[in-house]
Amino acid sequence: MMKNIVNLTRIFLISSFNKGGSSKKKNRIGKILLYGALLVYLVGVFAFLSYEILTGLIALKQQEAFIGLILMGVITLVMFTTVISTMNVLYFSDDNRFVLPLPLKPIEILSAKINTLLAYVYLEEAMLGLAPLVMYGIMTKQNVLYYLLMILVLLVLPIVPLLIVTMIVICVMAFTKGIRNKNLIQMITMTLSIIFSLIISMFSSSVSSNEDVMALMEKAGSLVRIYKKAFPTMPMAIEALTGSDFLSLFLLIGVSLIAYVLVCIFAQKPYYRGMLGSLYSSSGISGKKLDERSAYQSKGLLFSYVMKEVRVYLRRPTFFVQLILPCLILPAFTIGITYFSIVSQVDKKEFAEALKMIYANREYGAFVLAIVILGMMFLSMYSFISTVAISKDGHDAYAMKYLPVPFAKQLICKMIPDIAVCLFAYLNIALLAIFLFKVPVIYILLSLPVVVFYSILHGFLILSDVRKPKLEWTNEMQIVKKNLRMLLTMAFSLLNMGLVAVVAFILRIGVYLMVFGLSLLYLVMDLLLYQYICKKDIALAEGFE
Repeated sequence: MMKNIVNLTRIFLISSFNKGGSSKKKNRIGKILLYGALLVYLVGVFAFLSYEILTGLIALKQQEAFIGLILMGVITLVMFTTVISTMNVLYFSDDNRFVLPLPLKPIEILSAKINTLLAYVYLEEAMLGLAPLVMYGIMTKQNVLYYLLMILVLLVLPIVPLLIVTMIVICVMAFTKGIRNKNLIQMITMTLSIIFSLIISMFSSSVSSNEDVMALMEKAGSLVRIYKKAFPTMPMAIEALTGSDFLSLFLLIGVSLIAYVLVCIFAQKPYYRGMLGSLYSSSGISGKKLDERSAYQSKGLLFSYVMKEVRVYLRRPTFFVQLILPCLILPAFTIGITYFSIVSQVDKKEFAEALKMIYANREYGAFVLAIVILGMMFLSMYSFISTVAISKDGHDAYAMKYLPVPFAKQLICKMIPDIAVCLFAYLNIALLAIFLFKVPVIYILLSLPVVVFYSILHGFLILSDVRKPKLEWTNEMQIVKKNLRMLLTMAFSLLNMGLVAVVAFILRIGVYLMVFGLSLLYLVMDLLLYQYICKKDIALAEGFE
């Protein structure tokens, strides 16, 4: 059985990361260098942030709390990103139709699928968890044993949160198996699974403590106790790293392996039935009668083009779940965790009074405004619509060259959904900031021009998809999950976040000057890029292969 699981895992991984199609060696090397540079940049950003945080914690003799912060961040990342990809890997992968006829046991298929999900997690974990923990080892002068334990902990820690998400998806799928509409099944299951996983993660992250945080701060290394209560496996992982405790490491490995085996044993049958239902259920496409009276009432060619794009993202579950849903849910998730984590440690009235004092002090105005803008830019990292706006159409994208609409206008139409998602995420942030953190409306209004012009600039990331669209694909997951352009989106967002942070926290310029400067910068860049695609309209269309 182990041999079958290993071979299946290898096949699933090859299928997952195989791009398909032929490409020249130079282009391949160029892509490797480009994405390698982006990856190095992102790792550098996380390393720099880790250095700044550790500097402050070391001064307070609370450096061990940094390990708890990073490990909790890894668990949160695993639970959020895995719930988005679990449904597609388990139920709606093209591999399923080829695997089912083979003489394989359900437990072997499920185990190989979980291993594939772990491979995705390790790639994300290497960027978020590895660089900060290495920086911790360097700044606290750890020995070689620490780095060995760090690698083992990072390999084992994601298993339990991933298994929790997997069980949630399988259980929810069991309740929706009677629905004939395959697309509706996927949307309902993914939405419910994301909500359940976020609730669990939020509950874990906002652990309340009866101890006074200020009292903990007075004791060296005591603040790390808060993080030990955040997740069942956190105490073992923290003890293994902070105390070089092999017993804690063995307990972490044992608990993770036992959970892995139990999930595979008890979930194999419901998963197998759900996979069969996902393959052979109806697509739910109904023969709706055409309304002849409204069929030819045109609302404008460009409006129809935009609405066509919107319908594609909303009606296809993979696009909706991967490209739209994260930006709709993340604001409440991130701000909710932040708010409840704070109020669980301090008195609500004192917290409200402290906020009033901050808002009343004009010197902090630029900081508050920057935090609002930074929140929106952070969420824009999860909006990949522009980078797949053309590739998502597959072979149908070739029709863009022959439509009686200028190519530049078509690009603008394809940018609008991405701009709308970024602005909707900002609206969520603004409302939550006003009602939870009582941020004055004036800061929301001042940040609006910066956010609008930035969102438009974010939409121009479509130029990365114009130059080399990926039109040869058989599964929508190849576009939204296996697209390395997500690194470009993350790098773009982090670069702009760094710009805002420098302006607000280092240069410390005034609120109005900051708004004027950033708005003018983004407006000029928007106009230059608009002029570019208008002048290069024909060249972009001719080079569109």
